[in-house]
Amino acid sequence: MSIRTISSVKLILIAGTLLSGCTTTRQIVVDHPSTQANQFQPLQGFQSIDGDDYYVRLISEFDFKGDNVLKSGCTNMAPSYEKGDLSAALIYSVRNEALKFSREATGFLYQATTGKCNFTFDAKKLYLTPWIRLDSGKETMVDYNFYTNANSDVDVSSLVGDVNTAGNLLSLTGVGMGVAIIGQVAGQWVKGNQQAVVTTPAAHQSAKHSSESHSLPAVTTFSGKTGTLNQTTFKVYDVAEGGFNLFSSDTNQLGELKIFPEILPSLLLKTTVDGIPDARDLSFEEIGYSPIKSATGEINLQQLIEQSKHPAKPNLKPDWNNYQEVESNCRKLKLVMKDLGFNKFDRNAVIYYFLAKNGDWNNYNITRQRTLSEEMRPKVLENYRSKDFANCLASDDYTVMKSMGLSVNTQSDWDQMGEASHKKEQFFTPLKSIERQLVAVLKNPNKVEMERQLFPLLNTSKNGDGSVLLQNHLGDFGLESLLNPPVVLAPADASAAQIAPPALVSIPGEGVIVSARQLAQVFSGLSINELSCARPVPDGLGKSVGNAGLLLFSTKEGGPRVKGGAMEFEFSGGKITRIAFQLSTYRDFEQDLLDRPEIGGCRIDPSFLAKIH
Repeated sequence: MSIRTISSVKLILIAGTLLSGCTTTRQIVVDHPSTQANQFQPLQGFQSIDGDDYYVRLISEFDFKGDNVLKSGCTNMAPSYEKGDLSAALIYSVRNEALKFSREATGFLYQATTGKCNFTFDAKKLYLTPWIRLDSGKETMVDYNFYTNANSDVDVSSLVGDVNTAGNLLSLTGVGMGVAIIGQVAGQWVKGNQQAVVTTPAAHQSAKHSSESHSLPAVTTFSGKTGTLNQTTFKVYDVAEGGFNLFSSDTNQLGELKIFPEILPSLLLKTTVDGIPDARDLSFEEIGYSPIKSATGEINLQQLIEQSKHPAKPNLKPDWNNYQEVESNCRKLKLVMKDLGFNKFDRNAVIYYFLAKNGDWNNYNITRQRTLSEEMRPKVLENYRSKDFANCLASDDYTVMKSMGLSVNTQSDWDQMGEASHKKEQFFTPLKSIERQLVAVLKNPNKVEMERQLFPLLNTSKNGDGSVLLQNHLGDFGLESLLNPPVVLAPADASAAQIAPPALVSIPGEGVIVSARQLAQVFSGLSINELSCARPVPDGLGKSVGNAGLLLFSTKEGGPRVKGGAMEFEFSGGKITRIAFQLSTYRDFEQDLLDRPEIGGCRIDPSFLAKIH
């Protein structure tokens, strides 16, 4: 057994299996490894690689070159197989101290035994590690040992069987087919798979053997916007005795042994064409059924979480109506998922669907369209925003959820909704101010006080403060008698002003201007029983008139207007300029109640409508 140096091409070939015969000897030789650095970038929408965005696993694969090089030499080199057992192997030692993970595996095995062309060459694809989250995976280191031995004591059949067992155990998957992953349970995984460890036996004293050990570069490195995946390649040659010149026909390349990492952004989810995990259209039950490969067999994700011995193991069925309990178990679920080795995409997809059963979570992630269509007031939205699950989720978690297509609100979303809500509130502020003053008047049983309250609230351009244009579209309910004629009737058209006779007259369609005293007399005589809140008057186009409101009123038994009606008021500059008695169907008001149950903080119950019909 010898290791030869080929200076003509400046390669150091590590001498492999020597097959000694009468005239020829075959060797498997391996060139020193070469490393190729492959770059990878942050996922779309993210500014840097943080180690929590990818998984990495390590693979060994042999790429054959040439056409059956080993078999082609059998006929010519038959005598060289008569001498005894000879073998060569390249063995990896893989370790990750952070995860307490270590194993050995064989890159390739070659053994020739006594007999014509009795040899074994094994170089199957191997998964050297399970999927490991990138921040832990960067700690994975690989050493390699190249052994050659004449009269070998290595049990090749057992060794190959062990390697295949490990390879099958680590074989993964696409989405839905199960994942092998290590995090907190790495030590358990190793303990449960001791058969995968290759133990190099002590060589027989009379055996000719040699070995060489080296360390490979780190599997992966990353910083900021750039990451590197290091692929190592060994060129493997077949050399015949007497043909040590690489350019002779007696030297042939068998192939290349490659050890390389591959990365994946998610183990539980499908990915889009941009490589971003897609978490839409799932449920907690569906994602909980995801099969997981472990040392004890295959179980689903929910079972893995429930069987975890983590001190913060969550209750996956909390009281969904209890915010604090749900938030606490959300926190526990996050910790367990992280310690089990799942990255931020898979963790947050599971957490999102866990929380989806909670009302406060759904309120916190209310859509902007809904807040606008339902005219939600700032106080309501502030209450929703206050339950933000801050003891479980950080702002980055919401960003990750949103990147996966999930409907969540980030701080920026809430700022925009809050601003829109305040602007909307400002739109309703004048209406609410007039409403408060008008309702206070209507609820005052004292007619004299009512008049004093009304005077500063009323104004017309013709008669100034203390006057208002009064209109009636409610029908004949004795409004004229309530005005207690004789009165001065002043039509809206100032040129038509005249002194009315003491007899009762009907109010013209355009209305009459009345004083605060007369209006107080009308309000007092109506015998109002109940009042609704005031809503902006609909304009018939799905929008609201900014300077007009409408409230409903019911009357007491025996009042001049049976059951009640609607009162419209128009205002300008903080004063009421026009009041009109209307039917509740005015401008399709009742339909507007159905289309927009709440607007400007006012919600009128349908039962109130029934009272005034």
